Amino acid sequence: MAKVPKTEDTMIKCICNACPSFNECMKTGKMGVFCSVGDEIKCFENMQGCNCQECSVSSEFDFSSSYHCKDGTAEMQSRSMR
Repeated sequence: MAKVPKTEDTMIKCICNACPSFNECMKTGKMGVFCSVGDEIKCFENMQGCNCQECSVSSEFDFSSSYHCKDGTAEMQSRSMR
């Protein structure tokens, strides 16, 4: 599985901030591309829905994981399934 880079290009394509689970705490963090950095796990409060599968970053890197704000990067989720 390819690691998703946190670049200007992926930040532009990122839809994390439009997700129903995105909250105030996440706004103070790294501002998206949670599939790359998985840094908002500490902010996850309650599941309101997930847009990860609708994101072009997700499809570009061909992963099927979701809830990156809750469960970490695609790479972290892949390792935990082993």
